[in-house]
Amino acid sequence: MDYDLLFIAVGMLVPVVVLFKRELLMKAGASGTIFAISLALFIIGLAFHFTDVGRHSASGGLLTPLMSFGLYRLFRTWFMAYAKHEPRDTYMDWTPGMAADRVFNIVYFTAAFMLTALNAIGMEGLAKRGW
Repeated sequence: MDYDLLFIAVGMLVPVVVLFKRELLMKAGASGTIFAISLALFIIGLAFHFTDVGRHSASGGLLTPLMSFGLYRLFRTWFMAYAKHEPRDTYMDWTPGMAADRVFNIVYFTAAFMLTALNAIGMEGLAKRGW
């Protein structure tokens, strides 16, 4: 069975949370839960890398939630130092004065999608080379 789409979809956990329920990443309890799930997925992704399932699949996508969680926290810290407020969702919101929020969202989501693709491709490439 081909699990590639499942690995990629699960790997997009944190960007999906940011897109639909961003406030969960700002609450201590919910943020900790998302971190724990991301850490578990990272460990599962590493374990899959050393099995037949991971050698010929996009299981590297499972490494992404932990990385994109850290990326969000880093970008959020930088954004809050610059803009002095939490980043807001700008999808279909053309309110004036949200340019910094738009840049934040574009940069974060682009980086998260690229990270997912590079992890999936990179881990499969490493597996094919015997790592």
